[in-house]
Amino acid sequence: MPNALDTFRAQQQAADAVYARLQEVAGLLADIRKDADALQRTDELKQLLERQERWLNEARETVIQVQWARENDMRRFWRGVVVRWVIAAAFAIAAAAAAGVGYVAFAKPYDRELEQLRGQAAFGRFVEQRALTMSAAERRQFDALMRWPRAEGAKSQPKPQR
Repeated sequence: MPNALDTFRAQQQAADAVYARLQEVAGLLADIRKDADALQRTDELKQLLERQERWLNEARETVIQVQWARENDMRRFWRGVVVRWVIAAAFAIAAAAAAGVGYVAFAKPYDRELEQLRGQAAFGRFVEQRALTMSAAERRQFDALMRWPRAEGAKSQPKPQR
């Protein structure tokens, strides 16, 4: 059985433990009070949060405006590119057509002359072939019909070869 002194010591130890525990709770309460005081200064935090929210809204609006400006620039850019290519293609087609028309205009007289010369050359080849296959009597008749012109400076008319 415990005596009164042991009981007193046990009570003293329990009181010390309670006191230590109260000291811890007091420290925690002091920390909580500091935190509560800090939270009471929420006006500054609220103002800071409101400013940040305004900045975020302004940033969002700026991003939207930049996106709109870029989309608008891209539309204008492609419209300009398409217009330039259409103009370039039209110019190229017009230049090619003008070159073709010019070629035809300059080549037509030469084509006509070339066709005429081809006809004359064909007739000359025909006459040459016919002259080569003539007999002597046919050749004399041919020479009489042709009446060869005199060459300048020539004294007499050249005699054709037989």
